[in-house]
Amino acid sequence: MRIAIGLIVILIVAAVAAPVLYYGTTDPCRMLAQEMAADAYRPMASTLGGDPDDVPESVERPMRLITSQMSGRECSEELWDRWFGAGGPS
Repeated sequence: MRIAIGLIVILIVAAVAAPVLYYGTTDPCRMLAQEMAADAYRPMASTLGGDPDDVPESVERPMRLITSQMSGRECSEELWDRWFGAGGPS
């Protein structure tokens, strides 16, 4: 029983820590802004020969402006859809 509870706790910690380590923030709207900036920057970077994973701050800033108009729940739902492709009816 202790092993099962320990595994559940480890899975919960990993589920919370993974996005925080990847994005460097706990704010879902900032995470979404980083995703949106990367989506906008990748095609341009590959065309111009830049690193598509190195998104400049100047690309992310306008995306933060867009996500600042969204609630935390809206940002979380959009992130969930991006991560797991659960688009559903629009």
